[in-house]
Amino acid sequence: MLKVYGIKNCNTVKKSLNWLSDHNFEYEFFDVKKDVLSKDLINDWINTMKSNYTWVNLVNKSGITWKKLSDEVKNEIVTSDDAIRIILSKPTIMKRPVITKTEKLIAVGFDENLYKEKIK
Repeated sequence: MLKVYGIKNCNTVKKSLNWLSDHNFEYEFFDVKKDVLSKDLINDWINTMKSNYTWVNLVNKSGITWKKLSDEVKNEIVTSDDAIRIILSKPTIMKRPVITKTEKLIAVGFDENLYKEKIK
């Protein structure tokens, strides 16, 4: 079963959940605002990422949470540990949704073509 991590009122998450439902995929949704994230979980995502992803893909640099950060804090996010720390302290900074299957990350964000290819 797929696991989808995000925020229920996020438009991108809504599009993703609708796409999954419309294509009859079963999934379990986890709201990242409700303490479902842990250092180990995010590390697992990073360690199981395909070559087209890096930890940088987990940080939404176009979102409001990122824009509210001081330049000093932004400049301190240079490693995966830094990204994990900021995601745990400010879960809304995470790019979403994150979709996993059998505990391996398969998608970040909404991309219908990627979903067709990776979600089977």
